[in-house]
Amino acid sequence: MSAVLPRQGSLLIAFGLIGALGACRMPSLRSPTAVRGPVERDASFVESDGHRIRVDVYQPGHAGRHPAAILLHGSGGIHMINPSLVNRYAEVLAEQGIICFVVHYFDGTGNFTADDSVEAANYFHWVRELHDAVTWVRARSDVRPNQIGLMGHSLGAWLAVGAAAADPRISRIVLLGSGLEPWLVDSIKRMPPTLMFHGDKDDVVLQSEADHLAAYLRAHRFSVQYHIYPGEGHQFADSAATDMLEKSIRFLAPDLRRAPAR
Repeated sequence: MSAVLPRQGSLLIAFGLIGALGACRMPSLRSPTAVRGPVERDASFVESDGHRIRVDVYQPGHAGRHPAAILLHGSGGIHMINPSLVNRYAEVLAEQGIICFVVHYFDGTGNFTADDSVEAANYFHWVRELHDAVTWVRARSDVRPNQIGLMGHSLGAWLAVGAAAADPRISRIVLLGSGLEPWLVDSIKRMPPTLMFHGDKDDVVLQSEADHLAAYLRAHRFSVQYHIYPGEGHQFADSAATDMLEKSIRFLAPDLRRAPAR
């Protein structure tokens, strides 16, 4: 992942400040007309290469098999000084009937945060972790095994591209603040339908990175939808995030029956 600023240093300070502000202000990411179903929250673990990887589970409250989404955090990780944006997104998706799994993939490599050198050293280790996570998710009795998508933000989005290219069991991917790793350019042979979002004021991952990925996917005849939000940065304001989530729900689970009101 090519960031405009060094991730270890001023970028991580920025993530910490954003996380601290987010902890103080966590408004709704739901449209006023959205019907919300109950959500059950739990924590579990996936075994991968001798490591226990924490997984935050957001399960729709009604019984049955659900479409699933595995959510991937950015380079700031998930910890007290950096509350996870993707956990907020998982809550909203689960309210609409998508069972969500937030994978703490740094657990497999012992990282707190990641800069470019950490990413380069561990990228394919994290891809293997996600392969094991998909296996674990598919084995659950509450998941539709052929309807498992990925949703990644920042580093998580760049990682989702490699994971989806390597694993045909992944049915769709949603990318926020994404791009294409140079070491993947000549190796991608498959890619599921892809939904991309980017802010044109993103100064962490430039829009040109996402433009390049979208152009690459189209040139290789992969299905891609690409939405650019004017005025938005690396983390979307709530109005843009709400729109993004509504589009993502329809994309990840087009046949989903919306959750019953609670």
